[in-house]
Amino acid sequence: MNFNELPGLSQTQMEEWYHQAVTPNSSRLREGAIAKLEPKFVSCDFQAGEAVMEYEALEWELNPQSMVHGGIIITGFDTSLGMLCHYYAYPNVLTTVSLSSTFVRPIRMGDTMVFHSKIKSFGRSLVTLEGKVYLKSTGELAATATATFKILHHKVKTEI
Repeated sequence: MNFNELPGLSQTQMEEWYHQAVTPNSSRLREGAIAKLEPKFVSCDFQAGEAVMEYEALEWELNPQSMVHGGIIITGFDTSLGMLCHYYAYPNVLTTVSLSSTFVRPIRMGDTMVFHSKIKSFGRSLVTLEGKVYLKSTGELAATATATFKILHHKVKTEI
């Protein structure tokens, strides 16, 4: 898809949107699972349909083997891939249809998970993305994912 054909969207606007979206206490991050993950925006590429976000591995995210719980990694994928999809689908809301992940190596507390997201196909109502998580400490691949989101074509409610 040629993202340059989308009216009103640009590299600069995308960077501003991401910075606002992950700012602590923003309307999106006041509470809930995403706020607890403490996402950090790293970079995006508007023309390529890509974004990079980081999540520090925190103590509360660990399983009994002292590794980040797989559900936390899945939540990171759902958040990272979903945010990228949401940017291009705005002002419509969307929902996750499917999310499949493969875990390659453990992630330990103190490391940082670097989530790379990329749009693979963008249709009228379905968007497919792929994601990869790398360990910031070594650059090694830790997990991969493929997700499909459905654009619901309902406008986002504005806050009053």
